[in-house]
Amino acid sequence: MYIFTSDLKKEGYDKFIENYPMASFMQEYNWANVKDNWASFHCGLYKDEKLVGVCLILVKKVFKNIKLFYIPRGYLIDFTNFEDLKAMTENIKKLAKENKAYVVKIDPNFCLSDNSFKDEEVEHIYSKDHEIKHNNLIKLGYKYGGVKKNMHKNLQPQYNVFAAICDKDSNILTEEELLKKYKRVKSYLGDFHKKRGVTYEVSNDIKDVDRLVELLKITEKRQNINLRNKEYFVKILNNYKDRALMFFGNVDLDKYLEFLKENNNSEEIIEVEKIKEELGSTLTLSTGLLLLPQNKVGVRTSEYVYGGNNVLLNKLHISDGLIYEMIKYSMNNNCLYCNLGGVEGTLDDRLTSFKQKFNGRIMEFIGEYDLPISKIYYPIKIFYPILIKIYKLIRK
Repeated sequence: MYIFTSDLKKEGYDKFIENYPMASFMQEYNWANVKDNWASFHCGLYKDEKLVGVCLILVKKVFKNIKLFYIPRGYLIDFTNFEDLKAMTENIKKLAKENKAYVVKIDPNFCLSDNSFKDEEVEHIYSKDHEIKHNNLIKLGYKYGGVKKNMHKNLQPQYNVFAAICDKDSNILTEEELLKKYKRVKSYLGDFHKKRGVTYEVSNDIKDVDRLVELLKITEKRQNINLRNKEYFVKILNNYKDRALMFFGNVDLDKYLEFLKENNNSEEIIEVEKIKEELGSTLTLSTGLLLLPQNKVGVRTSEYVYGGNNVLLNKLHISDGLIYEMIKYSMNNNCLYCNLGGVEGTLDDRLTSFKQKFNGRIMEFIGEYDLPISKIYYPIKIFYPILIKIYKLIRK
């Protein structure tokens, strides 16, 4: 009844994702090309000659001959269908044993809960049937890692804020309807920016990666974090052609000065003139990288994966406008949601406060499951210092 392959060709893999109702970019065929410091398998499960499930497995050697299988935001399968899930699990387990993996780690693309910050009525698409899906995984021997409110405890943040671009019946909003939801940022959009010389642009030109990276470096320094290098973003743009978009928020300081002089804002004029003298008349102060989904049916969710800001001229609220431009672009490309990324599960951090302004919904993803393969799984799990070392390796 079932046939399994660990070398599914791109054409078949892509066609399956195009018709899968809820697919993350981390399960797309080309994600292996971006994560090329991992080995990989592109797997497919056929039932009666019909493809019913696929997954991208990333493989990392953790020490000597011991490996880890990681399936980010996968599998892409009907988790409510126990027999299909069982067949996929058995074949993945066999593949893992053949390749000396001690564990298969998955973090499926469904939620424990998905709710509006405003307690609005919503259709719980991402959390639908999550009890059935969870119980099927447990029956098949997966070990559940539970809820992790610290966004860095799992390989992917368990809590994400989605900007909803649809109503409770999953109808995509118009721009007018969207703006009505944005009471906290609406006054900073449109004419507010136009009068002050703020403009936005979208690009998928490799030549603009330097601009993206430059702002990310400013953010890295300010927040004492490490993001990605230019090579990484070039790989994303090359592998997600026409679906990986860089957004830039710019300000024309000459026009801004003109506005300030018309409104007799002498104190700010001095500040802007000094910035112009040091940095030039046109500045890019905000940037972000957006990925559009590959699936053409079901729930289309765009993903805001990296962003950077220069904190100069914060009164202009350019970062608010940039997020809005990304959401609007997603809306015009038939997306129901834009994933604005991870936040702390306590929902009291700065990121949550910023992201919830955009008609936010808090998505509590189900989290991680481990499928033990080798007897050394439990000693490794108990031996905490080694576990930390593994996590540092697989985060690279």
